[in-house]
Amino acid sequence: MSDLEPELKSMFLLWKSASENGEFPRLTEFGLPNAENAPNILSVYEIERSEVGAAADFKALYARSKLSNTLRDKFVGTRLSDHAGMGPGSRIWACFSAAAADPRPLLVSLPYVGPLSNYQSTSEIYLPLLGEAESVEYLLTGVVLMEKPYGHWRPAGTEPGSDAGLS
Repeated sequence: MSDLEPELKSMFLLWKSASENGEFPRLTEFGLPNAENAPNILSVYEIERSEVGAAADFKALYARSKLSNTLRDKFVGTRLSDHAGMGPGSRIWACFSAAAADPRPLLVSLPYVGPLSNYQSTSEIYLPLLGEAESVEYLLTGVVLMEKPYGHWRPAGTEPGSDAGLS
């Protein structure tokens, strides 16, 4: 947990404190982090599943950014697959898919792709949230934009081949 950016650590601890008896928090009972302690980008995605239960897409239900007033309008109500470079086969899709397939906190570092030229990488956390059906139906994501160059695509703070989750 020492590799977590302060905003992601705050978000993780809030999520963990909302968990009860080893159960993930419910979306309807989870209070989103306030703007002061929140990461640069905070989003909630619904996991859309196929008939066999595999993640088929991810629909943005909520998005806010400290850096862009247009993020909410661009993403809320859309799916990852609607955006170039974010659909199946992309790194971001792989992160969402991994978090949906094996629900647990997931911390990753990715190269930054976007209009803000002073950022080169991201530190991201994916946190599962329960829906009304007592199963993981949502992912809470936090993204901190980093000025340092992107160095790898393994989860931040891990060695190659090690476990990527947080406990």
